[in-house]
Amino acid sequence: MKKIAYGIVIFLSSLGYSCKNGHGNLSLNTIDTETGFKFIADYDEDKTGKIEKYLDSALNNELPLDQNIDLLVNLNSTEKFNLKAQKGRLEINFDKRNSSLAGYMKVKKLTKGIQKRLLEQ
Repeated sequence: MKKIAYGIVIFLSSLGYSCKNGHGNLSLNTIDTETGFKFIADYDEDKTGKIEKYLDSALNNELPLDQNIDLLVNLNSTEKFNLKAQKGRLEINFDKRNSSLAGYMKVKKLTKGIQKRLLEQ
């Protein structure tokens, strides 16, 4: 009976650990309305470096995505978007009301690039 109880405890512990640190976890959400554009990505923490490298080159800015950040990122001199990030999670919010179509298209292209890198093996 003790062996069964120990086996169940070990099984549940390893299951919990693998769910938290498992590979292949990916959730991508895009919400595009008349007034805003929101992109949310939940992914494996080990892909944070890949996303950070892509954003650094695409934005010409070094962003520490492995830390908890919440900041405004300049697309050009007049347009900005809000970026929130931590290991394994990225959120981009863009306000269309105070921006041009070109700024919107730039953010949309940026999020497509993020998606592409997250879907790569």
